[in-house]
Amino acid sequence: MLRLAALQPRPSRRLSGAWMPAEMNRAVSFTLTAEDYAAANKLYVLKSYKGGVGIIAVAGMLLLYGLFFRSEYAGDGSYRWLATVFYGAAIGLLALPLLSYFVLAPRSARKTYRQQKSLQQPLTFSWSQAGLKVTSEAGEWLTPWDHYLKRAENDETLLFYQAPRLFQMLPKRVLSPEQVADLRECAIGVKG
Repeated sequence: MLRLAALQPRPSRRLSGAWMPAEMNRAVSFTLTAEDYAAANKLYVLKSYKGGVGIIAVAGMLLLYGLFFRSEYAGDGSYRWLATVFYGAAIGLLALPLLSYFVLAPRSARKTYRQQKSLQQPLTFSWSQAGLKVTSEAGEWLTPWDHYLKRAENDETLLFYQAPRLFQMLPKRVLSPEQVADLRECAIGVKG
Protein backbone atom coordinates (compact mmCIF):
# COMPACT_ATOMS: atom_id res chain seq x y z
CA MET A 1 0.00 0.00 0.00
CA LEU A 2 2.83 2.35 0.77
CA ARG A 3 4.24 1.70 -2.65
CA LEU A 4 1.00 2.76 -4.36
CA ALA A 5 0.92 6.03 -2.47
CA ALA A 6 4.43 6.84 -3.66
CA LEU A 7 3.36 6.33 -7.28
CA GLN A 8 0.29 8.54 -6.99
CA PRO A 9 0.59 11.71 -9.10
CA ARG A 10 1.18 14.84 -7.08
CA PRO A 11 -0.98 17.92 -7.67
CA SER A 12 0.57 20.30 -10.15
CA ARG A 13 -0.13 23.73 -11.53
CA ARG A 14 0.16 25.17 -14.98
CA LEU A 15 2.90 27.80 -15.54
CA SER A 16 3.31 29.45 -18.94
CA GLY A 17 2.45 26.38 -20.96
CA ALA A 18 4.52 23.94 -18.86
CA TRP A 19 3.33 21.70 -16.04
CA MET A 20 5.20 22.42 -12.84
CA PRO A 21 5.25 20.51 -9.55
CA ALA A 22 3.06 22.07 -6.86
CA GLU A 23 6.11 22.49 -4.62
CA MET A 24 8.42 24.82 -6.60
CA ASN A 25 11.73 25.55 -4.93
CA ARG A 26 11.78 29.35 -5.08
CA ALA A 27 15.21 29.85 -3.53
CA VAL A 28 18.80 29.38 -4.66
CA SER A 29 22.02 29.79 -2.71
CA PHE A 30 25.29 30.47 -4.51
CA THR A 31 28.40 32.61 -4.65
CA LEU A 32 28.89 34.87 -7.65
CA THR A 33 31.99 34.33 -9.75
CA ALA A 34 34.01 36.91 -11.65
CA GLU A 35 32.60 35.39 -14.85
CA ASP A 36 29.02 35.82 -13.57
CA TYR A 37 29.71 39.48 -12.89
CA ALA A 38 31.40 39.97 -16.27
CA ALA A 39 28.43 38.32 -18.06
CA ALA A 40 25.99 40.60 -16.20
CA ASN A 41 27.97 43.69 -17.16
CA LYS A 42 28.20 42.59 -20.80
CA LEU A 43 24.40 42.22 -20.84
CA TYR A 44 24.09 45.69 -19.30
CA VAL A 45 26.35 47.14 -22.04
CA LEU A 46 24.42 45.32 -24.74
CA LYS A 47 21.11 46.72 -23.48
CA SER A 48 22.63 50.20 -23.13
CA TYR A 49 23.71 50.30 -26.78
CA LYS A 50 20.65 48.51 -28.15
CA GLY A 51 19.00 51.76 -29.14
CA GLY A 52 22.22 53.06 -30.73
CA VAL A 53 20.47 55.57 -33.00
CA GLY A 54 22.34 58.44 -31.35
CA ILE A 55 25.73 56.87 -31.98
CA ILE A 56 24.87 56.17 -35.60
CA ALA A 57 23.59 59.73 -36.08
CA VAL A 58 26.75 61.31 -34.64
CA ALA A 59 28.97 58.96 -36.66
CA GLY A 60 26.99 59.87 -39.80
CA MET A 61 27.43 63.55 -39.07
CA LEU A 62 31.19 63.08 -38.64
CA LEU A 63 31.35 61.24 -41.96
CA LEU A 64 29.49 64.08 -43.66
CA TYR A 65 31.89 66.65 -42.19
CA GLY A 66 34.75 64.51 -43.44
CA LEU A 67 33.23 64.40 -46.91
CA PHE A 68 32.83 68.18 -46.84
CA PHE A 69 36.47 68.76 -45.98
CA ARG A 70 37.53 66.33 -48.73
CA SER A 71 35.38 68.13 -51.29
CA GLU A 72 36.19 71.12 -53.46
CA TYR A 73 33.78 73.28 -51.44
CA ALA A 74 36.23 73.42 -48.55
CA GLY A 75 38.43 75.81 -50.46
CA ASP A 76 42.05 75.39 -51.39
CA GLY A 77 42.42 71.92 -49.85
CA SER A 78 44.35 73.02 -46.77
CA TYR A 79 41.60 71.57 -44.57
CA ARG A 80 41.59 68.10 -46.14
CA TRP A 81 43.56 66.72 -43.21
CA LEU A 82 40.46 67.36 -41.10
CA ALA A 83 38.62 64.79 -43.21
CA THR A 84 40.94 62.10 -41.85
CA VAL A 85 40.27 63.26 -38.30
CA PHE A 86 36.49 63.13 -38.84
CA TYR A 87 36.71 59.70 -40.50
CA GLY A 88 38.77 58.37 -37.61
CA ALA A 89 36.33 59.80 -35.07
CA ALA A 90 33.38 58.21 -36.89
CA ILE A 91 35.09 54.80 -37.00
CA GLY A 92 36.06 55.10 -33.33
CA LEU A 93 32.52 56.03 -32.37
CA LEU A 94 31.09 53.08 -34.27
CA ALA A 95 33.69 50.74 -32.72
CA LEU A 96 32.99 51.93 -29.16
CA PRO A 97 30.06 49.54 -28.49
CA LEU A 98 32.12 46.56 -29.67
CA LEU A 99 35.10 47.62 -27.61
CA SER A 100 32.87 48.14 -24.56
CA TYR A 101 31.14 44.77 -24.94
CA PHE A 102 34.15 42.58 -25.67
CA VAL A 103 36.97 44.32 -23.78
CA LEU A 104 36.10 47.18 -21.42
CA ALA A 105 33.03 45.80 -19.60
CA PRO A 106 34.47 42.33 -18.85
CA ARG A 107 37.85 43.76 -17.76
CA SER A 108 36.24 46.38 -15.52
CA ALA A 109 33.81 43.84 -14.06
CA ARG A 110 36.57 41.38 -13.16
CA LYS A 111 38.57 44.17 -11.50
CA THR A 112 35.52 45.32 -9.54
CA TYR A 113 34.81 41.73 -8.50
CA ARG A 114 38.34 41.36 -7.13
CA GLN A 115 38.04 44.62 -5.18
CA GLN A 116 34.45 44.37 -3.88
CA LYS A 117 34.30 41.73 -1.15
CA SER A 118 30.50 41.81 -0.92
CA LEU A 119 30.30 40.30 -4.44
CA GLN A 120 32.31 37.31 -3.22
CA GLN A 121 30.03 36.37 -0.31
CA PRO A 122 27.42 33.62 -0.45
CA LEU A 123 23.95 34.85 -1.45
CA THR A 124 20.48 33.41 -1.28
CA PHE A 125 17.91 34.65 -3.78
CA SER A 126 14.28 33.79 -3.19
CA TRP A 127 11.21 35.02 -5.00
CA SER A 128 7.45 35.06 -4.68
CA GLN A 129 4.57 37.06 -6.06
CA ALA A 130 5.60 39.79 -3.58
CA GLY A 131 9.09 40.35 -4.95
CA LEU A 132 12.73 39.29 -5.01
CA LYS A 133 14.47 38.70 -1.69
CA VAL A 134 18.24 38.62 -1.33
CA THR A 135 19.97 37.37 1.81
CA SER A 136 23.69 37.62 2.54
CA GLU A 137 26.01 38.00 5.52
CA ALA A 138 25.44 41.76 5.28
CA GLY A 139 21.68 41.52 5.64
CA GLU A 140 18.41 40.72 3.99
CA TRP A 141 16.18 42.78 1.75
CA LEU A 142 13.01 42.28 -0.23
CA THR A 143 12.40 44.36 -3.35
CA PRO A 144 8.75 44.34 -4.51
CA TRP A 145 8.34 43.66 -8.23
CA ASP A 146 6.77 47.07 -8.83
CA HIS A 147 9.99 48.73 -7.61
CA TYR A 148 11.94 47.40 -10.58
CA LEU A 149 12.14 49.60 -13.68
CA LYS A 150 12.86 46.78 -16.10
CA ARG A 151 14.51 43.41 -16.51
CA ALA A 152 16.85 41.86 -19.06
CA GLU A 153 18.15 38.39 -19.70
CA ASN A 154 20.27 36.31 -22.01
CA ASP A 155 21.45 32.69 -21.90
CA GLU A 156 23.73 33.37 -18.94
CA THR A 157 22.07 35.83 -16.60
CA LEU A 158 18.97 37.68 -15.44
CA LEU A 159 19.16 41.38 -14.56
CA PHE A 160 16.55 43.24 -12.51
CA TYR A 161 17.03 47.02 -12.73
CA GLN A 162 16.19 49.19 -9.72
CA ALA A 163 17.49 52.27 -11.58
CA PRO A 164 18.90 52.82 -15.07
CA ARG A 165 22.42 51.89 -13.87
CA LEU A 166 21.66 49.77 -10.81
CA PHE A 167 20.71 46.13 -11.18
CA GLN A 168 20.58 42.87 -9.28
CA MET A 169 22.00 39.91 -11.17
CA LEU A 170 21.05 36.28 -10.98
CA PRO A 171 23.16 33.82 -12.98
CA LYS A 172 21.07 31.22 -14.78
CA ARG A 173 23.68 28.56 -14.02
CA VAL A 174 22.21 28.27 -10.50
CA LEU A 175 18.60 27.94 -11.71
CA SER A 176 16.72 25.05 -13.22
CA PRO A 177 14.66 25.77 -16.36
CA GLU A 178 11.54 25.43 -14.21
CA GLN A 179 12.84 28.03 -11.76
CA VAL A 180 13.64 30.43 -14.60
CA ALA A 181 10.08 30.03 -15.91
CA ASP A 182 8.63 30.53 -12.41
CA LEU A 183 10.78 33.61 -11.82
CA ARG A 184 9.62 35.11 -15.14
CA GLU A 185 6.03 34.40 -14.14
CA CYS A 186 6.46 36.14 -10.78
CA ALA A 187 8.15 39.14 -12.46
CA ILE A 188 5.54 39.35 -15.22
CA GLY A 189 4.74 42.98 -14.32
CA VAL A 190 8.37 44.10 -14.78
CA LYS A 191 8.86 45.19 -18.37
CA GLY A 192 11.63 43.56 -20.24
